Amino acid sequence: MLRSTFLMLTLLILIGFAQGEPSTPGAAIPDQDPALALTDAENASLMEGNSTNATAEDPALGNNTTAASFEGIWLVSLGQSRTTMVLHQRQDVIFGSASSDQPQPWNAAVLGSASGQSIDLTLTRLDASGPVTTRLVGRSSQEAIEGDYFRTDALGKVDNGAFTAFLINPDTSGYTPVQETALPAAETSTAASAIPETAPVAPNQTESVQPAARSGYTDVHDLAHLVPPAAGVIPPGINMGGGGGMGMG
Repeated sequence: MLRSTFLMLTLLILIGFAQGEPSTPGAAIPDQDPALALTDAENASLMEGNSTNATAEDPALGNNTTAASFEGIWLVSLGQSRTTMVLHQRQDVIFGSASSDQPQPWNAAVLGSASGQSIDLTLTRLDASGPVTTRLVGRSSQEAIEGDYFRTDALGKVDNGAFTAFLINPDTSGYTPVQETALPAAETSTAASAIPETAPVAPNQTESVQPAARSGYTDVHDLAHLVPPAAGVIPPGINMGGGGGMGMG
């Protein structure tokens, strides 16, 4: 009796171990064609491929880095000013030009990049005070861009706000820069400008020297050269008579 009970318990334990043993990897599933069974490596590769495709194709995941097309001529509103901008695109690199007549005619160089629907541009131009830089950061939707701009100049003035841009022509050949006005030249002063001009003196011209005015008194010494060399000899024709004074013979 005890022996039969022991054998029965041993049989039950062996059956329980057989039912709880994990299946061998790659073993065919019951009621399934063994030729269609996949290995664990094949299952992992299939799952990884499905995950990669879902990430690349689903825009909601935010991993689509293919840049949208921004090439064309755009009309940009920055606060109260309007700017015309032409953009050329080489994959994710954006470059071009911008122009406006507010507050005065100017042209600017444009350089930036794009990623998906996002765009980041920098406009650089010159005014009387030096370089002026404006940065545009926005996103495109239905041939329009919305975002924020940040502007600074050489004197430290800053400005920022919202901007919008609309595609007005996909053909970039229609863009024309504006005619700029010349920047004011720097004022210079020299000491020579304060010196009054004098009339030049000709090489053969000499300045005349006026003699000093002489008084009506004549010094006899000045007439010494008129006296004859022989002292005491009276020239002919002169009467030295004592009564009548000087007279002619």
